[in-house]
Amino acid sequence: MDRARRRKIFDAMTVPVLSIISGLLVAAILVLFTGESPWEAYKTLFSASFGCAELSRCALFSMLERATPLILTGLSAVVAFRSGMFSLGQEGQMMIGSIMAAWLGYVVMLPAGIHPVFVMLVAMAAGGAYGWIPGWLKVRLGVNEIISTIVMNSIAILFLEYVVNFPLRADAGATAHSHIIHETAWLPTFFPGSRWGFGFIIALAAAAAVYYFLWHSSSGYQQRMAGQAPLFARFGGIYNERIAIRSMFISGALAGLAGAIEVLGVHHRIITGFSVNLGFDGLSVAILGQVHPIGVVIVGMLIAGVRLGAQLGLQIQMGIPRELGGTVIALIILFVAAEKFFQNNIDTFRQFWERIRPKEPVGELGED
Repeated sequence: MDRARRRKIFDAMTVPVLSIISGLLVAAILVLFTGESPWEAYKTLFSASFGCAELSRCALFSMLERATPLILTGLSAVVAFRSGMFSLGQEGQMMIGSIMAAWLGYVVMLPAGIHPVFVMLVAMAAGGAYGWIPGWLKVRLGVNEIISTIVMNSIAILFLEYVVNFPLRADAGATAHSHIIHETAWLPTFFPGSRWGFGFIIALAAAAAVYYFLWHSSSGYQQRMAGQAPLFARFGGIYNERIAIRSMFISGALAGLAGAIEVLGVHHRIITGFSVNLGFDGLSVAILGQVHPIGVVIVGMLIAGVRLGAQLGLQIQMGIPRELGGTVIALIILFVAAEKFFQNNIDTFRQFWERIRPKEPVGELGED
């Protein structure tokens, strides 16, 4: 690996790390206002999210379960962003996938090994179709994809509320929810009493597939060129309009898969307020992960851990509002947005080090 390549990788890893540290340091000031020690608060936060006292109550497993939809919606954003489409539609596409999963998981009877695969494929197709619509509107009518995806998110959420309260409603209880899907459609879990299961493996496989697609396939090269250098791509014979629509379909399919896994592997039904902003958290994961599949996996687990630790650790054990977890994430995103500040300081330090580091001795010419 040449020096320029190593430097690029180092910078890509250093900026997020510095952003996370900076966010934690600033949030520590907020902890001081609660009268608690920031050290104890962060110790409780991370032990409640990444600790594992025993298999029957392991916070690490809960973190991995919560990270699954974040990874998939983050990958959804990565595909769109790398192709030059600033899609905010992960929330709505995930809703459509979850509705299809809840419906097909209940009304269709298939063998245990086939049922979840069938449901996930249909949910991906439904989410992809819902993502295809704003892509088509962008290409054919010039509708801004940010506006169209936000509007379609609202439509999908309202549609989910409708189907939960009327056609798919299981009973007349206080909280509207759909019927429990058949056990043949359930995704297996790894440990009894835990909801962490095969869905996490699917998310990792999706991350590997997205990485291979974007960086090791000709179609992925076209996607990235259309996003990074659209004029160069056009003169190279790449149809940007076709790439935009394809990227939105793939992006929607990944978000739809996230919704299906939440139904098949975690809740086994849909209820009012099903998503809890998982789609928008996926956008944060993509941004913090430097719009790269590997970064998405790492940051997805980090954000899931911070949210879980804020709820189980800070709020329950220390009495600190769990909103502090969201504040930490917001501060980290803010510092990521200040990437230029970190990059300039890294370059300054690099130049300073080049000046002060010992020079390698050079042998005299003409010696035998």
